[in-house]
Amino acid sequence: MKSIEEYVEQYKAIVQEAVPDEQVVAVAVLSRPGSMGAVLLRRASMAAAVVANHGGKDASGGLPLNVVVGLTATRVLAFDYKPKMTSIKLKGLAAEWTREGLQVSTATGTLATRVSFTWPNGSLIQLDSNRSVGTYNQMNDGFLAALGCAPADG
Repeated sequence: MKSIEEYVEQYKAIVQEAVPDEQVVAVAVLSRPGSMGAVLLRRASMAAAVVANHGGKDASGGLPLNVVVGLTATRVLAFDYKPKMTSIKLKGLAAEWTREGLQVSTATGTLATRVSFTWPNGSLIQLDSNRSVGTYNQMNDGFLAALGCAPADG
C-alpha cells in the first residue's frame, strides 16, 4: 500500500502535467462544504440532502462535488477529477484564481476542516478537507501549510 506521501507526490505530478508553465508546490483533495454530512443525511432524508448539497454548491462557487486543487506561487487551480483505483484522472480545469491578496483560514469540524479562500474584492470560496481514516487524514496538510494554515486535527 502506498504511503500518504507517495499519494501526494503522485497527485502533484498529475496536476503538474496540467500546469506546464509553473511549478505546482502543493495539492489537496477537497470537497464542497457539507458534502460528508449530506452523504450521511441522505440516509435519513433525500430532500434534506438535496438542500444541503445546494448550499455547498453555492459556497464552493459552483465547483464540482470533489476537486483536486493545485497550488503554484501565483495561482490556485481547481480540477474536476475521476478517481481510478490508486490514482486519479483529471477531467479538466474547473476554476483558477490568483493568489495575490488571497487569505486562507480553516475551521475544524466533526467531519471535515472547512477551508475558506477570501480575496481582496470580498469573493469567498469554501471547500472541505474531509476527515479520513489513519494517516490519510493528513492528505491535505502540505497544501494547508503552503497556504500558511495549520494542518487538520487528526
